[in-house]
This record gives sequence, structure tokens and C-alpha cells, in this order.
Amino acid sequence: MNYKLVLIFLFLIFNLLLSAQNNSPYELNFKRETLLLGLGGVGSLTAVNLQQKNIAPLTIEQINAVNANDINGFDRSATRNWSTQAAKGSDYFLYASAALPFTLLIDKPIRNDAFIVGTMFVETVLINLALTDYTKYIARRYRPLVYNDESPLTSKQDLSAQLAFFSGHTSGSAALCFFTAKVLTDYHPNSKLKPLIWGTAAMIPAITGYLRYKAGKHYPTDVIVGYLVGASIGYLIPQWHRKKEGGTSLQFSPSLEYSGMNVLVKF
Repeated sequence: MNYKLVLIFLFLIFNLLLSAQNNSPYELNFKRETLLLGLGGVGSLTAVNLQQKNIAPLTIEQINAVNANDINGFDRSATRNWSTQAAKGSDYFLYASAALPFTLLIDKPIRNDAFIVGTMFVETVLINLALTDYTKYIARRYRPLVYNDESPLTSKQDLSAQLAFFSGHTSGSAALCFFTAKVLTDYHPNSKLKPLIWGTAAMIPAITGYLRYKAGKHYPTDVIVGYLVGASIGYLIPQWHRKKEGGTSLQFSPSLEYSGMNVLVKF
């Protein structure tokens, strides 16, 4: 095959990808994406591996030794909570949060930028997982259910019973909801639905966190910190990918007439 035709084909593909970015409020950067995907992927896998290898189930003696009065006054009420229904409800809200970003594909401009938005989505999920799981491993905080006589022994001896801080359900829900709201409003900054979009994005993780509290899975501080961390990640990842005003872009257009290509630099 003629090498010129191969080069022309590659430059056409590159130009199509670059053109998509030029019509988008976002842009990808190889170094940044490598950093975020690498840190998120390796970090989350490493954190889970550390939890599984270095955390042993609580013994009967350890469980009998805990005292709810040792918990600070702000969080202590959580030790009286236990509800499997609330736990299931929090799972459903997390599932709904996970499905929410995929509704962005209904919007044609966003669908045309599926690769860019999809990359940011994966980065948001991985960074949130890595930060949440590492913090849980370092903090080793007992869940409120460990202090509750009504919760079963099997729940108290589950490895996750020592991973209360901070709430992964809440951080995950907040990251996914705020990511969805941020992307949607960046593509449609003048939309009259912005209050509804952001209100919904704020409400879903708040309900998720409340259900985790009622289930005896988390303290109020777990939920608050999880909400703030997840919301920050969900907002900041897209914001970091925003195009800079007055930036430069390159467009390559291969020439069939000459042995070369034209390069257009825009400022």
C-alpha cells in the first residue's frame, strides 16, 4: 500500500477527532488523561487489595469491647440505627446515580462528543473510587452497626464493618450526579432547566447519604465528607477539561495534490 495513502488516512482520522473537540466545551490532553486514568485505575485496585490483605474480621472480644459513649456526640445517634430496608434503598439510589450519566447520550451535541465525555466519566469514577477506598483503609473506622445490639454478628464481622469513613455510597452518588449536571449545563449554559438539573443532582446523593445513616452503615460525618468529596470530583473533572479561552488549536488537512499536508494554527 502506498505510504502516502496511509499517512492521509491517519491524518483524516486525527482531524476528525480534533474537529470533534473544537465543537466541544471540553478537550482531552494525553498527559492529563494518562495521569488521571493511571492514578484512578492503579489507586482503586491497590486500595481494594490492601483492604482484603490487611484487614481481618473483628473478633467477638473486640465487638464486645466497643462502647457507643466513645463516639462523639454529633455522630453517636447513628449507633442506634439499623435498617436493612434503608440499606437496600441506598443501593437503589446509587444504581440510579450510576445510570444518570448515560442519559447524557440523549443530547445530540453530547452524543457527538461521546469519546470525550466518556473519558471524563471513567476518570471521575476511578478517581472517586481510589480516594474513597484509600481513605477507608487508612481510617479503619468501625461502622455504627458494630455498636448496635440489634445488628447481626455476621454484619459486624464483615470486613466492610471497619470501613465507615467516608461513605462510598454517598461519594459515588455525588460524583456521578454532579458530573452529569456539570456536563449538561456546560453544553447548555443558557438552559432554563439549570435550577432543576442542579437541584436534582444535589438531592439524590443527599437522600443516599441519609439512607446510609438510617441503615446504621455510616455516621453523619461519614456522609457529609463523602458528599463533599464526591461532589468536588464530579464537578472538577469536567471543569479541568474545559477549553481555555484564547487557547491554540491545530488542524491538519492532508493534501492529495502535494506530498505533504496543510497545518492551520488558530489562536
